[in-house]
Amino acid sequence: MEGKSLKGGVIGMKTQRVVKVIVVIATICAVTTTTNGQKFKATSEVTEKLKEAYALIEQGQPERALALALPIYRKDPEIWVAWWPKWVFRAVKEPPPDPYAKSEIMRRGIEGGQTLLLIARKTANARRIVAYALFDLGRYQEALPIFEEMQRRIVNAPAIGPDMAGRCRQLIAQGYTPPQPPPKNTWKPLPLKFREEDYFILVPLDEACKVLGLGCSIQPNPKMAGGKGIRVTKPDATNIVYRLFLGRPLVERLEGGRGQTETLAYAPYEENEVVWVPFYWLAKLAGISWWEVRDGKIYVAPKQGTK
Repeated sequence: MEGKSLKGGVIGMKTQRVVKVIVVIATICAVTTTTNGQKFKATSEVTEKLKEAYALIEQGQPERALALALPIYRKDPEIWVAWWPKWVFRAVKEPPPDPYAKSEIMRRGIEGGQTLLLIARKTANARRIVAYALFDLGRYQEALPIFEEMQRRIVNAPAIGPDMAGRCRQLIAQGYTPPQPPPKNTWKPLPLKFREEDYFILVPLDEACKVLGLGCSIQPNPKMAGGKGIRVTKPDATNIVYRLFLGRPLVERLEGGRGQTETLAYAPYEENEVVWVPFYWLAKLAGISWWEVRDGKIYVAPKQGTK
């Protein structure tokens, strides 16, 4: 759902190029989060459940996401919710508008120059979460009709995003079954502190990189978003650099002088000189396929090919 790739990069995070990235993402979001006939806002209970389900699916926890979203989908497949993540209130100077007021968000973002608002607003739809959860669980036959319904509702849907219905048909034809996690008794806890915010697990970047075997540097840089230059590297791919930006849900992958920008499900931020980042993204870089929070600790499954 997240992690859309945008070629061209934002090297140096120059304003003009950042605006282009933001406008592209905002256009996609504006098309894919229409109300579809919903005439009222969701209750606070439904909102929280879909917020949690959204965070779970983005962090690679499809089974738990499905358990939360499926009852809502069965009751009202059209329901969707919108909210501002907590990191937004640290990054903006004035309170953002009602997250359901899309015209005001677009006005302030484009006419008022508050471009961050165009990508900061989060939305979740029960139908979409259920479809992606079923897909991630390898239940392609069940996911297929939901993706087909989603495509019927959006003109030229494959042109603005992946053709998920087509992927389902292809995997069904191949008889593909996704890898399954190893037994939970083989998972190990990490010596790593964390916090939960908007249902995302966040970790201190420098500490997490040491634990996960990644390289990172955090240097003052007034030209960068948040005043810090943040780089993360993998020991087995030293020619690739990932750049993070405080208060921006973006990550730039640099290789051979060329950049490619992707979105993050949760933006990094700094508090008391500690940079907090979403653990799911670091885990992916470190080659960790499965993880969970249990008994107040982050447990990770053994990497494939190891015991």
